[in-house]
Amino acid sequence: MNSLFRTFRSEVRNVFTAAAVVSLAPVMIAGVHAQTKIVEGYVSDGALQWPEYVANEKGWFKANNVSVEMLSVGGGAAQQLAAGALNIGYSGFPDFIRATNQGAPIKIIINGVNTPPYAVFAKPAIKKIADLKGKIITVGGSKDVTLIYIHAMLASAGMKPNSVDYIYAKATQDRLAALISGGADAAILYPPFTFKAAQSGFTNLGDIAKYLKDFPFTVWATNTNWAKQHRAALQGYVRAYSRAVGWLYDQKNKDEAVKLLVKYAKSDPKDAAATYDYFTKQVRAYSSDGLISKSGYEKMTDALLNFGDLSKPVPPPSKFIDDSYVKAAWKLAE
Repeated sequence: MNSLFRTFRSEVRNVFTAAAVVSLAPVMIAGVHAQTKIVEGYVSDGALQWPEYVANEKGWFKANNVSVEMLSVGGGAAQQLAAGALNIGYSGFPDFIRATNQGAPIKIIINGVNTPPYAVFAKPAIKKIADLKGKIITVGGSKDVTLIYIHAMLASAGMKPNSVDYIYAKATQDRLAALISGGADAAILYPPFTFKAAQSGFTNLGDIAKYLKDFPFTVWATNTNWAKQHRAALQGYVRAYSRAVGWLYDQKNKDEAVKLLVKYAKSDPKDAAATYDYFTKQVRAYSSDGLISKSGYEKMTDALLNFGDLSKPVPPPSKFIDDSYVKAAWKLAE
């Protein structure tokens, strides 16, 4: 009898223990924050995406409750963002401002690269900018930010935009291919493709940064319909991204950073090391605060006025930019 009682008491205790575990399960689950998936699109893999490689590899996206799917979408970031196929997109600022101005639910949220990391390389017979007259230059598009850069360089030699002819390729590696094949006489390139051009004997006509200061290059934008429902996730993304920017600028991280560029962008290790120095020391390409300055905005919109994409009076920055995510969450590496 005592044995039966002990067995019964043990079974009752087990039932109550199981019930307690079940009742606590929702509490434990509620304490674990579910990750929000963010789908981002950019032109192609390379140094411009270095902060994401770092944040992903270091687990900083995950630590901020987001998982990031990184997609190379060529020149289609603005269109796919407007359609909702992407949550955030990365491209030259004109692409997003045009889309917003045409009614797309898009706003710029992060100033990614604030200094143009470009140089212009030409066939060996071309020795100076003036020699480009009547030649073919390959740029990113008929109204791409790289065309704005070329115009600034040509103007420094007293040349007008129509002094040359243009062919278009959105990705810098495709522009290098056009130069190597002879389809273009000159190309606007960024590292590591500038190093490849130099190694192939092409003439370096100079860095674009010499001609344009405080002029945003690539920016991050979001689909505002999606963003309204995922503000915390976007702030988490900004927090991880900004930490990665700070980490990249810390020179003690160079060797690890180089390995990441080799891993994600399939870069040559020597070129990746030179790219690191160029981006983090020579031009300090990445924006250190994620914000677009007043003068930067004026330069951006002046360029689009010249393209005919905007008309006066120019809308206030709030039409195209929502910097609240950066102001709430930007924090460089600890």
